[in-house]
Amino acid sequence: MDEKGVTRVASVVQVVSSHPLLTRAVERILNRVKDFHVRLLLPAASEAEAMRLSGFPRLFLLDACSLRTDLGRLAERCRASSPGSKFLALLPPDGNGDAEKIRLFYWGIDGFVDLGKSWQAELPLAVHSLLYGQLWVPSCVLLAFVKQAKALLDAQLLPGHSLTAREAQVLQLLMRSLTNKEISGALRISERTAKFHVSNILTKLNLDDRHGVLPDRFRIPELLPGV
Repeated sequence: MDEKGVTRVASVVQVVSSHPLLTRAVERILNRVKDFHVRLLLPAASEAEAMRLSGFPRLFLLDACSLRTDLGRLAERCRASSPGSKFLALLPPDGNGDAEKIRLFYWGIDGFVDLGKSWQAELPLAVHSLLYGQLWVPSCVLLAFVKQAKALLDAQLLPGHSLTAREAQVLQLLMRSLTNKEISGALRISERTAKFHVSNILTKLNLDDRHGVLPDRFRIPELLPGV
């Protein structure tokens, strides 16, 4: 916790990219930032290199332009190796747009920076936001997320039941593929309490397991506002 009473989620940053020009540019940008401090780990050119340092949370900067793997599944594996980590996806400016960001958001990606003309100015803002426990995602992503949460409750919530405020918080994290341990860390509750809330949610939604709260990742465009 800093002098303003704000808790940082992570203070260590690692770039995962096989593109040396990008990693040098990111390091140069973050080293110039003066209003907050991060410790930059040596960049990882592959998932294997990133996994060598496991067991402590960090902010992963995942380069979609050079990594030949799905960033969502990569984030899932990195979280399993280093629980409590956060993820910022660096995306090509001509990528799949909002639908891809929504899909990755459900995989637990916390922010997105398109590597277009303004990315160097946007990057430190995004890193700052994630370090202080906030998200860095377009409004359409959040609107799609809220739409899916409402649809889930409308369709699945048993008559006469409602979610408590805490259960609603837990449901949001469940929908982003977080484990009980990660939920406990995010909400500052015990893992046993997180498991209790998850069990109550699944009961109220009449679901057999936690996978039932996840949308069909192959139908993500249907979650876009106005579609």
